[in-house]
Parts: sequence; C-alpha cells; structure tokens
Amino acid sequence: MTEGTHVAAAEHREPTAVAARASAAIELAHVSLAFEQPILEDISLTIDRGETLVVLGESGTGKSTLLKLILRLLVPDSGDVTINGERINELSFEEALRVRRTMGMVFQGAALFDSLTVFENVAYPLRERGDLREEEIEARVRQKLEYVDLDPDRVMPQLPAELSGGMKKRVGIARGIANDPAIMLYDEPTSGLDPLTTATITHLIMKLQRGLGVTSVVVSHDIRASLTMATRIALLANRRIVFCGTAREMEASDDPYIRDFLGGL
Repeated sequence: MTEGTHVAAAEHREPTAVAARASAAIELAHVSLAFEQPILEDISLTIDRGETLVVLGESGTGKSTLLKLILRLLVPDSGDVTINGERINELSFEEALRVRRTMGMVFQGAALFDSLTVFENVAYPLRERGDLREEEIEARVRQKLEYVDLDPDRVMPQLPAELSGGMKKRVGIARGIANDPAIMLYDEPTSGLDPLTTATITHLIMKLQRGLGVTSVVVSHDIRASLTMATRIALLANRRIVFCGTAREMEASDDPYIRDFLGGL
C-alpha cells in the first residue's frame, strides 16, 4: 500500500481530525448517496485551500455526482459536505445559493449559451450579481478573456458556434472565474480536445492554482493531463475512494487495480 493509500485510509478512520483542519476549503465526511442503487458510499475527503484535486475513475463511478454534492445541487443521504467551514447540506435553498456563488463551474462541453455572444456569456454571472455598472462588467470580461489567453476584441462579438472546441473551453473558464471564486469545479475540461489544446487547458488550470491560489476540483478521464495538473488525485471505484495521494504516489503504487487503471499509459 502506498503512502497516498495510507492517507486515504487515515481520512476514512479519523473524520473528526480531518474536519478540524483550518486549511480545508472542501470537506466530505462519511458521505453516501443512492438513487435506485448506491452511487457513493462512506466518502471522506478533505481538499485544502489552493490545491488541485483531480477525481479519476471509470465511467459511472460517481465522479460528476461528487461535483454536484459540492455545489449542493444534490444533498447526501447521510454524511456532511462542508465548504469553507459551512455545512452546506443543512442550508436552505437560498443559503445554499449564496455559497454556490462563491464557486465557479466549468461544465463538460463548456455549456455556453448558444444564442449569446462570448461577451454576454462571460458577463452573465456578473449581471446576476446586480451590483456592477456596465463599464465594470466590460472591464471584467476583458480581463478574464485575456487571462485565458483570448483576444477580447476578436472573440467578444462571436457566437459559440464560431469558436473551436478549445476556445469554447477557455470561454467557459473565463465565465467560471468572472466573479473571482475561491473554488473552481471542472467536469471533464479536456474531453474531446486534441493533445495540444488539452495541454493548453491543463496549464490554464495550473495557472489559476499557482497564480491566484484557486482551489480546484477536476473530474477527468484524462490520466496524462491529471498526472500533470494534480497536487493530489482521488480514485473512485466501487462507490468508494480507493486511493488519494500525489501523482508520484499513484504511479509508484503496486495495488493491482491502480496498476490496471494506469495501464493505458
């Protein structure tokens, strides 16, 4: 068993000690969720401020469900989800919405509004705030597009249909960071992209973590990109976290399942 596997086991055994860590941005303690059948069982995980945790696993293992629990789009059947010290599964809808606005989300496929220009897409969460003047919104949109290496003058008037897949993902990230969230959540940010564009998105996620100290949770099938961007990796299998540790610890593991999972490299 690797050191990372021991970390996961320790988190599972001592949820009280884990929950007490002041550096935690996101905590899940003994979280279980089922629909017609169990999806996640007894998940305990702590994500520190400023780290990038990548969640890997086979299809159908509950990776995207984990993001929905953090966003409080779903409420666990048992256990607790805590964001910056606030237990969100006990909040009302309005209170949960307040917490959700402190997070940015990049959906699979970018999920841009097809009928809105790039400017309007990135401005959308800024307009929802209701406290910014139009010139402040435009300045913020320009700033975020430049941060993701897009030319504002070129792309702001364009519709999503006019963009490449990689540009759509970058616009999605610009929209996600429009309100300067402390936490960013990504659902398959590199899916369907060529290797060069995948590298661009991977380095952009790393830039947010290293340059702005953003806490990121990335759900992915892309093992190579994950090993590059992650400060830690959590591997889901059979409804549980079977490994949590660094990329180096994962690559050094002699666990048969982990070796098989990494076998495509």
